[in-house]
Amino acid sequence: MSDGTATDVGWDTAYLEARRDLWSLPLTADERRLLWKDASAGRWGAAGGVRERLRAFVPAAVGAVGFAHVRGLVDPAEPEEDVTSALMFLLREFGEVVPQNAAGDLTQVLRDRDGDGATELGFHCDTCDLLVLLCLQPAARGGGLTKLASARRVHDIIEREDPGALTLLREEWTFDRTGRAGPQLIVSPILFTQEDGTVGCYYQTRTVRASAEKAGRPLTPGQWDALGVLDEVLYRPEIAFGLPMKAGELLVIKNSRVLHGRSPYTDEPGPRARRMLRLWMSTEAM
Repeated sequence: MSDGTATDVGWDTAYLEARRDLWSLPLTADERRLLWKDASAGRWGAAGGVRERLRAFVPAAVGAVGFAHVRGLVDPAEPEEDVTSALMFLLREFGEVVPQNAAGDLTQVLRDRDGDGATELGFHCDTCDLLVLLCLQPAARGGGLTKLASARRVHDIIEREDPGALTLLREEWTFDRTGRAGPQLIVSPILFTQEDGTVGCYYQTRTVRASAEKAGRPLTPGQWDALGVLDEVLYRPEIAFGLPMKAGELLVIKNSRVLHGRSPYTDEPGPRARRMLRLWMSTEAM
């Protein structure tokens, strides 16, 4: 792996820990205040310098490792509705916010529903160019780490350890998403080479398994084994990077290059309950 900002770094957890400067940008209290003032007004003014820092950093980080993390973007004490409005304004710099469900919602607040936070959310890719997460409140009692894995790194490990599984993962798989926003039926390899030479990914753990049964064409033993190989590699500690996000922190993920999930968490009702603001974006810039 390169030490620089080379495109498509096949990173592991050790690399990310050593190169936080590559993917994580801290903002000062003054920068945050200026951003908030301009975002609240709906036009750029005194925060022009911070705007340029973000415009340079986010695409560079996404280009290198497939995601960008900004610390201290907003003050979490501000009203949730105002935070959402400010974020929508800031994201205009990077693309278009698109609906993420059949109801056409542009934003969703992810929270524990009927105790599902106690269950690990498996690695997957959303059906958009960029996934945007803004932490409104971390889990009160710990956990809830956003988990990330490099498609390039996963591809290279499987290529080395089980090339037969990689061959199957590079074939077309069916993802039946009936009733959700966007394409209802997606046929795609799980791991593939993109036009720019980077390793791409598209994976939804439960959907790909259920889709075969739904279509009346059960997965073959070889396909089941290939999915098992993929999952085993994804959950290796050196591959699955757990990012604890604090309130006011932003994460932008390139879905075609980074798989993501979430570790279990223990929550409590009320204002300290874990809440993540989620948006989907379409962009050709990153």
